[in-house]
Amino acid sequence: MRQLPRLKSPLAALGLCFLGWATVASAAPISHADAEDVATTQPADLITAKLENGIGTRCALGDGVPKDYRLAVQWFEKAAQHGYAKAQYNLGMQYYFGQGVPQNYTQAAYWWEKAATQGIAAAQYNLGNQYFMGQGVPRDYAKAADWWHKAAAQGNKDAQRNLMALEQVSVQRPVQTEQKLAVAP
Repeated sequence: MRQLPRLKSPLAALGLCFLGWATVASAAPISHADAEDVATTQPADLITAKLENGIGTRCALGDGVPKDYRLAVQWFEKAAQHGYAKAQYNLGMQYYFGQGVPQNYTQAAYWWEKAATQGIAAAQYNLGNQYFMGQGVPRDYAKAADWWHKAAAQGNKDAQRNLMALEQVSVQRPVQTEQKLAVAP
């Protein structure tokens, strides 16, 4: 059984959370299709895209190679152009945090939407957050809730919490409005 690598810093752990466990997960054989391992491309291109995304992940994490976010972005872009959902998600992360590229919330939303429409729950959750805060997209609570519902349906706990909070706010808001009207002259 393969052991997980020891992480030398909290930043490395955070990177693994954001980029996923692509290199670790690929070590174990999977008997069924991975729901997040999809692409809008031909099967041969999917194999290429997986390899490109894996190289990008190693560059972003400094796993066996010097950490290089710019190089990681180049590899993620190659894989994302094949329609590979995990690479699209990873590319969105790079743009959101400005790693290897200038920070650009609009580009993050663009790539996360591509991944989200292919069923990547983390991209659905992040896109919901962007719509809620109006980062790189117009503020739209209905779209935020829609993306959070999709992520929550896949078991994303953060999306489930956001939906509960949104529901509490929407339930309280009419009461507050009625109170303001009662006080107004």
